[in-house]
Amino acid sequence: MSADLGTLIPEFQPFARELVQAVGAAGLLPRVTSTLRSRAQQTRLYRDYLRGGRGYPVAPPGTSAHEYGYALDMVVSPMEALWDVGQFWKKLGGVWGPGDAIHFEYPGFRQDLPSLRAQEGSVVDEAMGILNNPMVSLFLPAWATVVPDSAEMDAWAERVVNWFSNL
Repeated sequence: MSADLGTLIPEFQPFARELVQAVGAAGLLPRVTSTLRSRAQQTRLYRDYLRGGRGYPVAPPGTSAHEYGYALDMVVSPMEALWDVGQFWKKLGGVWGPGDAIHFEYPGFRQDLPSLRAQEGSVVDEAMGILNNPMVSLFLPAWATVVPDSAEMDAWAERVVNWFSNL
């Protein structure tokens, strides 16, 4: 099981790093305990959970955002601060709930996302997806928010995608 933020989907990585840095700056000693998991690892965790060996919920294999790089688990010290960390993550547009307080998820995870991501789309579709992401919108430069007319659309979309790739 990985705890490396670099194993998360590229779109999630800058926000995951920002979350960990902000929690550290608040003096809460963050420790990422899990990021990407293989199907076998998820199966093992789920079986252990069903036997009562886990303090937090575990999704069935094939349904976990961890298996696709859309989630990280993080503990802090003191653990009571997870509520505040979760509220901060939600304000940034992330997915969090007190029922699984260590689980921080990138928005938009669906079980069919891996197959959708494999489909080739136009650079304009990719740019519009970036702009529609609530977490990315917090960091957008002003020029990216002004969508040009159709004659300049491809060049603008390339610039948005390149900007996002360099986060």
